[in-house]
Order: sequence, then C-alpha cells, then structure tokens
Amino acid sequence: MKLLIVVDANPIVSALIGGVSREVFFKRTFRFATSEFTIEEVRKFIPYISDKSGVEISEIERALSLLPLKIYKRKDYINKVREAEKLIKHLDEKDVDVLALSMKLNVPLWTHDRHFKGIKVVAIVRTKDLI
Repeated sequence: MKLLIVVDANPIVSALIGGVSREVFFKRTFRFATSEFTIEEVRKFIPYISDKSGVEISEIERALSLLPLKIYKRKDYINKVREAEKLIKHLDEKDVDVLALSMKLNVPLWTHDRHFKGIKVVAIVRTKDLI
C-alpha cells in the first residue's frame, strides 16, 4: 500500500524546475495530495520559472498537470481550517490550507518551510526523508 503525503507548494515548484523533488513524485511507494489553494500558489510562480529556465509557460503548465497529485477543494477539509489557522496563520497564512488538509487526512506534510518545525499535529517530512 502506498503512503499518502500532502504536498506544500515548495516541493511542487522544485519539481517543476527540475529539482530532486521530481524524482520523489514518481516513486511508486507514495501517493500525493494537495489543496486547490496550493496549486494556485504554484501557478503564480510559472511565469518566473519560464523566464529563468527559458521553457515555455505552456510546457511548465503541462508538467504541473502531469504530477501525480490529487487536488482537494477547501470544502473537503473545512472542518480543520480553524485549527490550522491557530497553528500556522501567524507564521504564514498561505500554509493554512495545506496544513488543514494534512490534518484532515491524518497524513504527513511534505514541505521545505522551516516554520512548520514546531507543528506537532502532523508529521512534517522533507525531500531528503522521502528519497
């Protein structure tokens, strides 16, 4: 059985620019989920990635669509949003949704953000933990 992991924006962006995260996404031992909000945050970086890499925006969008991610709507984890806000909003309000989803699914959260270090309600994993 594959381990389900919720993914924050930074490993997704890393995968799109050719980082080691890309390898993790295609390991057969994991399944991945993220929030709609997180995908929208990643999309904001696509023009920057395109500019820096010389790769067309459409190709980066295609690469994003090929990542094996199940995308959840906020309504799917709404009952965990308030608790997640109390834990992380004061540090980074953009991380509320991904934390709430991880809490709802009761699975690890894959992130590179250091401010998750004190969060104990879910396991926090980094790319090096998944390689």
